[in-house]
Amino acid sequence: MAVATIDFAAVARVSRFAELKDIRIVNVSAKCDPKYAAPLEPEFSHECSVVGNANGALDISCQYRFAGNAAQTKIVDIEINYLLTYAISSPEPLPEADVTQFANGNGTLHSWPFVREFLYSMTSRMGVPAFKLGVMHFVPTQQAPAPEKAATPQTTVPIS
Repeated sequence: MAVATIDFAAVARVSRFAELKDIRIVNVSAKCDPKYAAPLEPEFSHECSVVGNANGALDISCQYRFAGNAAQTKIVDIEINYLLTYAISSPEPLPEADVTQFANGNGTLHSWPFVREFLYSMTSRMGVPAFKLGVMHFVPTQQAPAPEKAATPQTTVPIS
């Protein structure tokens, strides 16, 4: 199961100014040992990061890696790199930490279906059982508890 911890408040601060303009594969590598077609033990990882943020455009690179092993031997090795471009219409520069959270959350969210289809198709064409990439689980970051307000002293108003 793939899990990412995301600060949804930070993502929201960026996403209200963002519009997805383009998503494309910029690099792919796929290798398979043709002697094996047995069920594979999958290894999967991914990482999204900001690679450009200027002139109203935000470029995010999402790198995915899938390896399939059988009897401790690597049978399949696939790497995919997607480039996502967003138009940003913020009147002020956005905080870098917020943009990083946006890259992790939305970069993953928008490229995940493409990765799922690519890995399923590629592993099937390699003659091994098709790999079914599951759902990406986003877990909100733990928010610090709100500071308690100081108790306001009770005043008694005399009744006359």
